[in-house]
This record gives sequence, C-alpha cells and structure tokens, in this order.
Amino acid sequence: MASQSKRTLTTKDVSILLQLRDNGQLNLAPAFQRNSVWPRNAKAYLIDTILSDRPVPVLYFERGINLQTGRPEYTVIDGQQRMRAVFDFVDGRFSLTESSESPWSRKKWKTLTEDERARILNYDFIVEELSGYKPDDIRDMFGRMNRFVVRLNQQERRRAKYDGFFKEFVEEIAGWEFWRNHRIVSEGAANRQANDELVAELIILLLEGPQDKKDSVDFYYEAYSEHFEPANELRDRLKSHLRFLESALPNLRDLRLHSKTNFYSLIGALDKVVDIEEGYDGIDPQKIGASLIEFANELDSGEPRSDLVEQYVFASSRQTDNLMPRETRIRILTDVIAEAR
Repeated sequence: MASQSKRTLTTKDVSILLQLRDNGQLNLAPAFQRNSVWPRNAKAYLIDTILSDRPVPVLYFERGINLQTGRPEYTVIDGQQRMRAVFDFVDGRFSLTESSESPWSRKKWKTLTEDERARILNYDFIVEELSGYKPDDIRDMFGRMNRFVVRLNQQERRRAKYDGFFKEFVEEIAGWEFWRNHRIVSEGAANRQANDELVAELIILLLEGPQDKKDSVDFYYEAYSEHFEPANELRDRLKSHLRFLESALPNLRDLRLHSKTNFYSLIGALDKVVDIEEGYDGIDPQKIGASLIEFANELDSGEPRSDLVEQYVFASSRQTDNLMPRETRIRILTDVIAEAR
C-alpha cells in the first residue's frame, strides 16, 4: 500500500455526478470493471429508491488529478451499476416500474414533474474517495467488495485480477464483429465477458489443443502478461478460420453449431483439417458447409440416425468443458469435415 494513501468520506449529488461524466472526469469502466449487467427492473428499483429518499450503499471512487488540466478525475471502483442506472434514466433510456402501487409507474425522466426531477438531481450519494493507492491495491479492493455482494463469474475475476499482453490480445479479438453477427455469445453473456473467455479458450485451443475445463485459462493470463510471441500467427489463423466459416455457413447463427460449446469444437476440428491439408486450397467451403448443415439438422432432429451424431449428443450433454467430451466432439466434427472434402 502506498505511504500517502488516503480515504475521504464525502457526498456527491446526482447533478455533480452528471457534470463530472459530461466533462470527462468520471471513468465508469476501468479495466477491472464488468460491463453494465443490471436488468431494467433493477435499474428502475434504484430510481424508485432515490425518489423515495431511501439510502443507497456507499460508492467508492479513486480520486486523481489530470496533469494537463489540473482538474480532479474519478475512477469508479465500486458503484458502476448504480451510476449507469441513474445516467441511463436521466438520458431517457428506460421507464420505471410498471407496478400500479408505485406513484412513478411507467414514467420516464421527461414525464416526471419538475419537483421529481429535482429530487433525483439533488439526491446525495455517499462517496468514499481513495487516493494514493497502487493499481494492485485498487484491484484488490474491487475483488473484495464484490466477492460476496455480487458474485463475479470466472472471466470477470480474471479481468479484475490480471493485466498485460495476453489480456489485451484477448480483448482485441473479443471485440470483433463476428461474435455478435453470428450470435456466438448472447448480448447478456457478452456483457459478462463471455466473449473474452471464449476467445481465450480458442487461442489456447489453437496453441496447445483442447484443455480440461476453463481453470487453465488463468495460467495464460499470468504467464503471458509481458509478451505472447505467437500472437500474430494465432490472430491470423483464427481470422482465416472465421472467414472460411462465414463462407461455408452464412446461416451459422441459425444452427446449433453457433453455441459456445459447439463453436469451440468446430474451430478445433477445422484447425485439424487445415493442418492436415496444409492450408485451405483443397477445401471447398460449399461442400463442407452442406455436410455441417446436414449434421446440425440431425442434431436438432432429436432422433440421431448415426453413431457419430449419437456420440456427439452424448458428449454435449454434460461436463461439456471436460477434456474427454471436448476431444470427442472435435474428433467427430473433424470426421464430418474430412469426409466432405
């Protein structure tokens, strides 16, 4: 802990927080934070709490100074979801609870009375400002605050715990439009870092083959924080596989193969075939696409007509991230692709 670290308890009303946001002095999304995950009813309940003048848990901000402007800047350590809920409501992005018991039922910011809007703008949040702490101290605080109050998933904990090259590499690829365009991960799951976790696993799959469970992912975040030599080769390789799949399966988002479990297996199988063929030259995307669609349709039929499909269904039924089911699914999809060449 830094010798000049300091904690100061203060208050900031909503109007001040809005001003800080609009002036670029409030960072809602530091690297260790999760994305916005509160559903609309949770956001509405917070606004109802504010309008009812009920207390809200303390916010924790890290205070710093912008050396260029001399103005204070704040990073939200704990309270991002509350801040986003308030800002989204003031920006007119959702209406309040539909319960007839609430005097603010179905109301939006613009339909509140002047007195009600003033009640929100003048609402004081209690804020504990932290200054002089090292980045590791701040990350530790975030993890402690959320460990038992709002349980973080594995990938959110990784984002809070680790920093460095591998993390940045994963986040870069997780930002590609492919994942959203083909519904590989739902929007809600993506907000909770599911894209990042899948990408990390795919990178490890291409580098070292299938791994047992997701626990091994932590090793790579830690081991390759300073540098990751195969990054460029793996980026290009994965990009080639995704480009091929877009050509072979333009309707991927409508097939069972688009789910995370199956997509992991599909990339593993495609990588094996491309390695055997030493490239894509001898691989016809239309033939392979037709074969994969036929296989996917049989999966959806609920009545497997072949041993391969039956084995695949069994390997997808439980403990899907264990090594043996993963290897089984990759082997079967490799056979499906290879036979279609």
